[in-house]
Amino acid sequence: MEQEKFRKKITFWLRFSGWFCLLPASMWLFVYRMVGAKDLAIICLLEIATIVIFAVFVLTTAESEMWHKPEKILILMVFSFLFMPFIILIPLYFAYSASRKLEKL
Repeated sequence: MEQEKFRKKITFWLRFSGWFCLLPASMWLFVYRMVGAKDLAIICLLEIATIVIFAVFVLTTAESEMWHKPEKILILMVFSFLFMPFIILIPLYFAYSASRKLEKL
């Protein structure tokens, strides 16, 4: 019973993190539209593509058993820290916390 509660929390926070990626992606899209066709535009497009691929990966695998291991979420957090906006780390931290509690049970 307790394990199912933590599994649902992990799934919720991973889905929230995936959908939360829309906020920084829309911000980068706004910056891209403001910059136009300059050198910075390529960086904006690369960042948008990275965020969208990350969000799709997290959303499609949110119910997978691999996320019940804290090591996997920690790897996702490190990738997010290096290549994503900082705000995406917040829901990932909550998922990591729930997976650590699940592992202790």
